[in-house]
Amino acid sequence: MKATSFLVIFAVLALLATKSLADGLEITEIDVNVDYDESYIYKFEDKDRVNSVAVPVANNSKIGVDILPGSNLTFEIKIGNSFKSEGSELKDVSAKITIEDIDGSDIEEDSAEFDLDPGDEQRFDIKFFIPLNVDAGTYNTIIEAIGEDKNETSYETVVNLKLEIKKQKHDIRITKVLLNPPVVECSRKAKLSGEITNLGTNPENEVALEFKATALGINSFDKSIVLESSEDSSEEERKYSKSLNIELPSFFKSGAYPILINTYWKNYVLFDQKTVELTVKDCSSSGISKTEPKSKEIRQDNNEGGEEVVLIQPKDGSNEVGSNAQKIGIITATKELSVWASPQFFLVFSLGVIVMSLIILVGLVYFVKRNKFK
Repeated sequence: MKATSFLVIFAVLALLATKSLADGLEITEIDVNVDYDESYIYKFEDKDRVNSVAVPVANNSKIGVDILPGSNLTFEIKIGNSFKSEGSELKDVSAKITIEDIDGSDIEEDSAEFDLDPGDEQRFDIKFFIPLNVDAGTYNTIIEAIGEDKNETSYETVVNLKLEIKKQKHDIRITKVLLNPPVVECSRKAKLSGEITNLGTNPENEVALEFKATALGINSFDKSIVLESSEDSSEEERKYSKSLNIELPSFFKSGAYPILINTYWKNYVLFDQKTVELTVKDCSSSGISKTEPKSKEIRQDNNEGGEEVVLIQPKDGSNEVGSNAQKIGIITATKELSVWASPQFFLVFSLGVIVMSLIILVGLVYFVKRNKFK
């Protein structure tokens, strides 16, 4: 009897202790929004995706939005102080969200700290970038809110949710573009490199990667590239890289020249597109070039998603991006390009030859006529 009474008292005390941790601080609303990668094909798809939803504040609730690799995920959380009496302020309140075991490890983000008066609520956003190489599946997601009162008594509330990541059958993305350097002056040489990745569940054997800039004489097209499925292959087997040397003559007009990087499915259906800009500046009168900016790189795998431009310097001084073209036996049209070999240069050169020929011909006619009448 005594043992039973002790157990009952212990259970009541434990319940009260647990309740004291939850009272005063509560998560009242959870909204989730998804922004998808800016891949060209995504802008024209007819598929209806759920990109915004209100999630029930209850353990094991499913986050019912369509999440894809490379998505930007935003949690809009509202936290409240449920105390009503004066003097029950909560200070240093913050929230942390953890997505467990995603891309081989946990990823987590925290909110800023804030104070809550009795009866007040605070809304804030916590953002995640879903990795490109993530596996499809359901991931446990934990939302924790903590704070303390004026007596430094701690309060905490936790909600466990389920987050599902999906993959498409066909999903080919441009995952890196590198232009080194992005600005040229006296030295008119640059290198353009690109990388594409198969993020879909289907293997692909007719993928094309194109570098194109008519004004610079660039028209490089690699086709019939083989990319293995993202689900049962190594990172190397589902990626393809290429690089291209660009050389401009000293008389090339200064200005900003966009370069398109395109990837195609079935060798002709445009799937993704990125743009970088090569800036050409006149060489200084001293003939010494100013310090040129380091490489401009566009990557997909960044915390904010979409495109991020960062300044980098290759570690080994090389600008090469490895190509597996020979290994997989693709048909390739990649070559080093120079404006000396561009259509614009040959047109100018041909016109110059014609003008010089006419000048020589007129001179000969004049010389013959002059000698004839002497």
